[in-house]
Amino acid sequence: MRKLLAIFTLLAILLSGCVYVDMSVENKPTPGVDFSKLKTFGFKKRSESRKEVEDMLLNSAKLELEAKGFTYSATNPDFLIVVGFGSKSYMERGVSYSRDSVEYDFISKSYSDIGVNPAPDASRQDNTVSIFLVTPDKTYLWKGLATSSDFEGIGVVGKCLVKGALTRFPGVDGTYREKFNVSDCP
Repeated sequence: MRKLLAIFTLLAILLSGCVYVDMSVENKPTPGVDFSKLKTFGFKKRSESRKEVEDMLLNSAKLELEAKGFTYSATNPDFLIVVGFGSKSYMERGVSYSRDSVEYDFISKSYSDIGVNPAPDASRQDNTVSIFLVTPDKTYLWKGLATSSDFEGIGVVGKCLVKGALTRFPGVDGTYREKFNVSDCP
């Protein structure tokens, strides 16, 4: 009995690190902004109703920016981070198309494949995190947007979306894809 429990515990530990967040990321810096002159950042909070989620996302952004050499300053920041976030639920209908089995038809003396497999409906979440960087006088500097479609909500994958949005900060203007393991997101 103990061996079986140990096997299931080991399996659970191994599988817990296998959750990935595949996302689409869009970055839009303001042309002409020299980010090398900006050294400190602060927060501008927007949401009182979802304060815990916003605090989690802002803390994740803080860790990412500190890893890039910026310093947090609550009193006199060079720029402010504003985080927007949301989740939209939808139902993914349970029909998949694949070559699952082949049957021999004795009348036509040929093989026919069965390609429609019923599957249960699955609830999915479209998750979005927007990060805006603005000066204290509200001049727009940079925007990062990360979106994913997952089985989990923003509370689980939000840190990875923040990491994805800030991966190529401050440079690269454009759209690209990122993929992170949930356990690697701070």
